[in-house]
Formats: sequence, structure tokens, C-alpha cells
Amino acid sequence: MPPDPLRDYRDKRDFDRSPEPRGDATGRSSGRVFVVQKHAARQLHFDLRLEMDGVLKSWALPRGPSLDPTQKPLAVHVEDHPLEYGDFEGIIPAGEYGGGTVMLWDRGEWEPIGDAAEGYAKGDLKFELHGEKLRGAWVLARMKGAGNEDGKNWLLIKKRDADARPVASFNVQAELPYSVASGRTMDQIAADPGLVWADGHARAIDGSVPHADDRELALPDPSTLPGAQAAVLPARVKPQLCGTAAIPPEGPAWIHEIKLDGYRLQCRIENGRVQLLTRNGHDWTDVFGAVARAAGRLGANDTILDGEVVVLGTDGRPDFGALQGALRGGRPRAFTYFAFDVPFALGFDLRQVPLLERKQYLTQLFESAPTIAPTIRASEPIPGAGAVVFEQAAAMGLEGIISKRVDARYEERRSDTWLKIKARLCQEFVIGGYTKPATGRTGFGALLVGYYDDDDTLVYAGRVGSGFDEAALRALTDDLEQRRCDTTPFRNADADPGARSARWVRPELVAEVEFTTWTKDHLLRQPVYRGLRPDVDPTEVVREPTPGATTPASTPSVAAMPPRRKPVTATTETIVAGVRISHPERPVFPEARVTKGEVAAYYEQIAEWVLPFLVKRPLSLVRCPLGLAGESFYQRHVGDGFPASIRGIPHGSEIEGEPYVVIDDLEGLVSLVQMGVLEIHTWGSRVDNLERPDHLVIDLDPGEGILWEHVAASAEFVRTYLEDLGLVSFVKTSGGAGAHVIVPIVRRSSWDDVKSFTHDIAKDLARIAPKNFVATMSKEFRVGRIYVDYLRNVRGATAVGAYSTRARPGARVSTPLRWDELSPSRGPEHYTVRTVPRRLARMDRDPWEGFGDVRQSITAGMRKAVRR
Repeated sequence: MPPDPLRDYRDKRDFDRSPEPRGDATGRSSGRVFVVQKHAARQLHFDLRLEMDGVLKSWALPRGPSLDPTQKPLAVHVEDHPLEYGDFEGIIPAGEYGGGTVMLWDRGEWEPIGDAAEGYAKGDLKFELHGEKLRGAWVLARMKGAGNEDGKNWLLIKKRDADARPVASFNVQAELPYSVASGRTMDQIAADPGLVWADGHARAIDGSVPHADDRELALPDPSTLPGAQAAVLPARVKPQLCGTAAIPPEGPAWIHEIKLDGYRLQCRIENGRVQLLTRNGHDWTDVFGAVARAAGRLGANDTILDGEVVVLGTDGRPDFGALQGALRGGRPRAFTYFAFDVPFALGFDLRQVPLLERKQYLTQLFESAPTIAPTIRASEPIPGAGAVVFEQAAAMGLEGIISKRVDARYEERRSDTWLKIKARLCQEFVIGGYTKPATGRTGFGALLVGYYDDDDTLVYAGRVGSGFDEAALRALTDDLEQRRCDTTPFRNADADPGARSARWVRPELVAEVEFTTWTKDHLLRQPVYRGLRPDVDPTEVVREPTPGATTPASTPSVAAMPPRRKPVTATTETIVAGVRISHPERPVFPEARVTKGEVAAYYEQIAEWVLPFLVKRPLSLVRCPLGLAGESFYQRHVGDGFPASIRGIPHGSEIEGEPYVVIDDLEGLVSLVQMGVLEIHTWGSRVDNLERPDHLVIDLDPGEGILWEHVAASAEFVRTYLEDLGLVSFVKTSGGAGAHVIVPIVRRSSWDDVKSFTHDIAKDLARIAPKNFVATMSKEFRVGRIYVDYLRNVRGATAVGAYSTRARPGARVSTPLRWDELSPSRGPEHYTVRTVPRRLARMDRDPWEGFGDVRQSITAGMRKAVRR
């Protein structure tokens, strides 16, 4: 019989005196739960608990957690706790083991980075937290050396990522001191232990939200607002819906907010009970439990909040794909609810109160209840003229803005006092059918979608066949099969010959679709599926206006607007760095919704960073004239019709055959984008001395089963190896799954010399660490290991250039990093056309600072060392 993992836990406690849970011998797993409890025992400390193997593995944190990567607080491994302990908050009586006040300080889900069991056994457990307070990447590292023979002393380290914060600017313990369960401080729990363990749940003894009345006394009074009326909370308040406009209104009568990329939810708090309701009135409280718990801590009975729940990406922008993935049961995510209105508050009807007054009250309400942060936040208006705010939103890659009249009442209908202005063509469509899948594809080929016209007839809008991952295909196929019907729901499905053999479904599902434009036949061009919208009523789906067009609904609201730059359409052009970019709106990375114009603008933004690595070198190009969705081809020679800014190697060079492509400046680089180039590879030498390379490339190419964390660790290993040889190196992501370690050298060695030297390095690495590295190209030997590709150092061979985009989904960029930025939890997917310019703008120095100043050569001693 296996040993009881909770024996130590039970032996230390008297459950007749302590309210702590006894726990089952083998807990029933509910996923990967984590909790942090604040415990005022003999010494105040925190306890981190991670669900593993049916129990809560536990570490005591004498100094508590910190979001500052430079702080590495001690974490003492203590006895396993039962899963039920994750709900415990209350008082352990004095004299009992651990006697004192216990607060449930944080909770959520954790996600291992790599194999959790292996990491735990090795004392190097890496993971991400998706909590209400703690988020991002962390590592529990077991300390080594004398004094830790029993292995109980670990360190809890926050990794450098978007969730890291210097303690000097944000002390998470001081800023967020309240319980995530009851909203109380330690002193309030100690003074009134109303929340204790009972019947398997942590709850108030009377079953109500603890101290709700007391908290209401501290909330701002809504009765003084103009138009506020005391009222009983109605059974249902319908959400106000936006009108649409092509351009934003101007003037002091309007305020502007970011259009959030999430699900609209009404948060209803009544008699201490929280409900989260969709636009259709469906109860999603259980779906967004963390949001509901945070709303309960607001303590505002008889209140309705209107807002949107999102998942924030690493760049701080709403990520609709991540939200969809989390709801499909993918990787856990932290949900954030942005409230933008409050039609009811504390028993007062605020629907007749002017919008600006309501929003000011909402801000005061949230400021009086800091325990709801960061899960619940107020959506604040953005200062500035409508056109300026819209341009900023578009430049950031956001979906658009919402413009609202400051004097608007809250109307339970669609109204032009709220206007939706989209920065990209993306809207909801009703699914009415689907086509059969092509060979090798799961589920279906394409969705047939449409919208309702003024006669409440479903109008066919086209087929959507891209944007699906395997999980979406499987889930959607099940949904579609349940809704099969015999007749078409569309008025005009015969407008598309490809739809005649479709299978029809009842028009009950709504999909969000992004597209480039409408064709002259009123069908979608290049549509991309973004996800289902179960929060949207299919009968409310209408055709929305195209940017640059006006509609009867929007014209009166924007009549006084000044002229602005003509929006991009399918027939416009734009000028970037003196180069005319045709079809700038074309989605060259459709999955990431990145256009040709954005790629050109990306290179213009980072010109000072990228040009030193691309100019005056022979280049090899991957051209995708229609983007990733179209055909691609490889080109390295100058062809007919190339602009003057793209030249060939001068005559007299020693390259045989046709002249190789070379650029000299930003105009040449942007001209490559105009030609559809999505990937730029460079020689290791410059045109003024082609036979003498100026750097070495150690290409770390991961085999099957290798994760990014292994690639990062291997790059660090190679760095140390090179340092032992006396060589300084730099690192960049490849933009794919691997990494490149770059070694600048003085131009003395021949191509044969550098090929031989790097080949010897590859073989030596494979000899030193045969379980990590392999020096042969054969795939059968590369499974579970990293191939050290030395063939980038051959005359005529190329490697993807620093800051070049990659012709792969995601709009990734091969990105130079500082060595201290190389993180196992921040992989290549974090560095894209949109994130890299912002990253560089924030940096006070070049990540490859000093690259051009390095003076080092391959010596005879180095050659001897790598041939041992």
C-alpha cells in the first residue's frame, strides 16, 4: 500500500480543535490549482501551494512573493497539504500547530514550463501563474551546497517578462493586501472570523457575502447624481448597443475609449450573489469564476456593471485568440473585466444619469474597493481628438474605438449615442452552412456566413476557410452537426457557385471574421476566422460600414467632422521611405492580421537597428507576393524590373553567374517589402571583401520534442563554451523554433577556415553533451536533441538576418537579445512585427551594444582546443 502523502500534515494537527480540513488520502484533481495564503503564525509569512499528484505541494515564504526578478525570496519546502486547503481562510486557534490568522491572498491556475515532475525532482521547477495577483513566469529553484542537505530550502524567482515589476515601483504585497475570497485584511479576519471551513467550502457562516453591509457604507453615494432614482433592481437590463460609423466624431460632446477585443458581459450583484450575463442573458458566472469572485469583493449590492472580459497579451493588448483558446480548455489565462458603465448602483437606477457622470461615479466606486484589482478595472476614456485617438488605436493594431456622447443616457437598444469605429475590417457573421473538407483536413472546408438585412432576411456574405486550428475545427464540427437542416437559411446562397453543394445549418451560431474588403458582388474578400461569439444574438448581426464610407446611422453624428486622411482601401497606395507601397491593406500574415503596409512601416520604424545587418551584403529572399496565403518562391539574383534601389554585386566580383541582390539603404529595404519579400537572409561577408567573413553563426536547430526552454539553456551553454575559448558572442531568436549564436570576427579567416572551425565546434559540443547536441543533419539522430548547424558558415550559404521577418504564421521576427533577456518562458512567438518596435523604443541601449567594436580572431590555440 503506497504511503499516505498527507500523513505529516495530519500528524501535526488536532482536527477536533482546528478548523483546517482533514482532507482525503488521495485528493480528486481539479486541474492545476495554485494558492498563496498569508499566515500570521509565530512569524508572519506566506505559503505557496501548487497542485501536484493529488495534493498541494507547499513552500513557506518568510518574506512573501515579489514581482521583482532581482529579489529571490527563500521558499522552505514544507509538508504536503490536501487540495481542500486551497479554499481555507480563517483562524487556527492559539496553541494549535500554526495557530494564527490565515488569509487566502491569491489563487488561480499554474502551468508548468516543461515536465513538472522532472523539474520538481531536479529542483528546477519552472511554471507560469495565472492568478488574481501573481501572473507570468516563475521558477522554484532548490538551493545547493552546505546547509541544505535535506533539500528543503528553495528560492522563488520571478522571471523577466511583461508581468515583472521592480519592487520600488510596485510592491505587490503592500499594493494588494486584501483576501481574494472575502475582501478583508488580516486584521478584519482576526477581529471577526466569519469565514471558516464548513462542509467542504470556505464561506461565511450564514452563507452570505461577508460584511457586505459594512463595505457598502464605505462606497460612494449614487443618490446625488443628476437623474438617479431609487429603484428595485429589474429582472433584466438589456445592454446598450453601438451604432456604427466610418470615422470618429469630434468635439467636446464626445469621449473615446478603446474597442476591447473580448466578450461583452453584464455583472449583476444582488443580495450578495454575483451573476455574469452575456448579451443574450446566458449565465457565464462559472466560466469566469475569478471575475465573479472579484465582483463579490466590491460589496455593492443591487448594482449592475456593463463591461467586457478579455485576456491581455504580453504586450498589454487584448488577445481574442487567447481568450478563445482559454475557453476551449487550452492553456489557462488570467481574465480581466473592463467595466465601462454602471446603469444601476446600490439600489439606484442611473440610466437617466448623463454618461460622463456615470463614468466618474464608476471610477470612484472602484477606487473605494481596491480588492477587485487587477481582475476588474475601469475602462477609462482616452484624452484627445477622435481622429487622433483612432489613429493611435490603429497604429497599435487595436480593433478600433468606441465614441460616446458625454450627455448620453443608458438606452436598452442600439443607439447612435455610442458609435463603433473600426480600425480594421472585422465583424460578426451568422453561420448558415459549411462545405466538405479537403483531403487531409479535419471537420469541414469552409463556413458559409451571412448577415441580416432590414427585412430580417439572412444575406449570404461568403465562405470563410482560413484561421482555424485543429481544436477549433473539431469543436465547430460538433456544433455544426447538431444544427444540420435540409434547406438554406440564406436568401441568396446561389450568389456563390461554390456554395451550391454546401450542408446547411440552423442560423444559431455567430462567428467573428476579419477580411480585407467587400467585392463588387458583396462577398467577403480574404476572410479569416477569429472565433465564435456566443455572447452575440444572431438576429442582431447586420452589415457594418466599411472604413471610408458613410451610413445613414452615422452621418448625423459626424456631420461636423473635419476632413482627414483618406483611409486605406483595396485600391489605395501609401508611401513609406519614399517607396510607393501598393495594396498596403493586403494581409500578408493573415493569422496575425498584419498587412503589407505594416511590414513596410515596421522596417521604417527600426531602420537604425536593422540596416547595419542587411546592407552591403549578398541577400537571399523569400518572396510571397500575396502574403502567406499565396504562393512563395526563393530568389537571390537581381531580375528584370527590379527598382534602382536594389542592385546586383558590382561587376568584377568573384561571384559566378547572375548578380546577387544587394541593398544599400532604407529605400532598398522597403522596396523588398513592396516586392512581397517576407524573409531576408544574409551572407556572412560584405560585398567589399566577399572572401573574408565578418562573423560566425552557430545555428541551434531543435529536434522533435525540444521546447524553447531547452533551446535557451543550450544557447547559454554555447555562450559559456565560446567564452572558454576566448570568444565574445551575441544571441538572437531565429524567428522559428531555434536560436542563433553570433560571433563577430575580424575579416582575416577564409571561408574554408570558418567552416572547418565551426564544424569542429559542433562536433565538440556533441561530444561534451551528447544528450543535448548532435552534429549530424540526419533527422533520426536529432529527436530530443539540438542540431548544431555549422553549414551557415559556408561560402554562399546564408542565415536569416537580424530583425528580418519570417515567412511563417505569427509575423515573427528574428530578434537580437541581450544575454540576460534570453528567457525560457519568453520564446520566439513574443517577438513580432508589432512588439519589436515597442520593445526597442523602451530600451535605453542596443541589445547588441558593442557588436561592431569587437576585435577577435580564430587563433591556432582555439583550433587546437575544439579538436580535443
